Amino acid sequence: MNNIFLHFDMNSYFASVEQQANPFYRGKPLGVCATLTSHGCIIASSKEAKAMGIKTGCRVDEALQLYPDIILVEVDPPKYRSCTEQIMRIVRDYCDEVELYSIDEAFLDLTGYAKNYDEAITIGKNIQRGITKEVGDWLTCSMGIAPTRWLAKFGSDTAPKGSIVTLTKENLPEYLRGRDLEEAWGIAGATATRLNALGIHTLDELADYPVMNLMEILGIRGYELWANVNAIEMRGLEKPRTPKSIGHSHVLRKRTRDIFFHKSIVMRLAERTGRRLRDLGLEAWGIYAYTRLEKFGSIGGSKKVHEPIKSTQKIYSYVWNMLEEGISKDLATYYAIGLFRLKPETHQLSLFNKPKPERLIKALDEINNRYGEEVIAQGELTLLDKYHAPDRIGFRKTVGLDY
Repeated sequence: MNNIFLHFDMNSYFASVEQQANPFYRGKPLGVCATLTSHGCIIASSKEAKAMGIKTGCRVDEALQLYPDIILVEVDPPKYRSCTEQIMRIVRDYCDEVELYSIDEAFLDLTGYAKNYDEAITIGKNIQRGITKEVGDWLTCSMGIAPTRWLAKFGSDTAPKGSIVTLTKENLPEYLRGRDLEEAWGIAGATATRLNALGIHTLDELADYPVMNLMEILGIRGYELWANVNAIEMRGLEKPRTPKSIGHSHVLRKRTRDIFFHKSIVMRLAERTGRRLRDLGLEAWGIYAYTRLEKFGSIGGSKKVHEPIKSTQKIYSYVWNMLEEGISKDLATYYAIGLFRLKPETHQLSLFNKPKPERLIKALDEINNRYGEEVIAQGELTLLDKYHAPDRIGFRKTVGLDY
């Protein structure tokens, strides 16, 4: 039996979630911004905003020039994560072989779940109806169904919004005909330029090009490009992997020498980093911290440690010791902290230190995960405005949702 993969991608996801949550926003140009400052970046546009030329990456001041009445809202990560959790519960009713590629898209290996493409299409339509009925009638997704993972995503990327494209070995040549190289997932400017130099300008030309010639010039990458457009599966679904590092950064909106303010910022970044570490069931054996100063450049560094780092307090302690001297001398404008040398949590107790209150830390994490950021917070954070070092959403393999 041939493999059957399905890829779905939520349409204008963050903007659609905001329109779902607030009926007043529906049918109107709306942009979701990283920050509501003039130089803030729009990270998601509603279909109405896109029609006005306001796309992802546009700055707030540029968007206002294009359409002064655009509705602008600041990114709300917990809201989007909650919707994704609901969507993935629906998906799991039809298939257990799922790769969550980002917060708004996923791959399903339907091999064994669907006998043929007709059954796969039925599953896809059922998922679309389930999302509309159970999550929100303003949320739509595009889908691609194909014999390979790559083609499934290519299908959903090129499908009309809210529809399903099915690609088979029979209809693939016609579907590729005349399509620009950069329509394909993974082919950007530099790769397209190299292919153009070989006389390859469209995807059907890439599919027909001698694979050995491609490999002589591009190596294994040449084979991958050729295999993708010739319906040859390379790897199947990708399994979750332990990340190499976990970190957070923040450009300060408020410029001040108030040392307590800076301690609060560092504590918030430490809490965000620690939560992610613990949610993944990991511990760290290395830490880095950097701050950019107004007059004296950047300071910071990294270090390996001899006992595992798991708690927010320990992260904060290491970071503050690394940065305190520079912060006390100059105005800090940016922070970046992170953990590396990540390993699965061992729960080993130290012979020389008192046992850590792991059960308490776990309980606090569970409360904040369920009821929202900083429902229970470190004392240093009680006076810190939510607009300083706010929660941020992850894209592309950084989504840590557990279903």
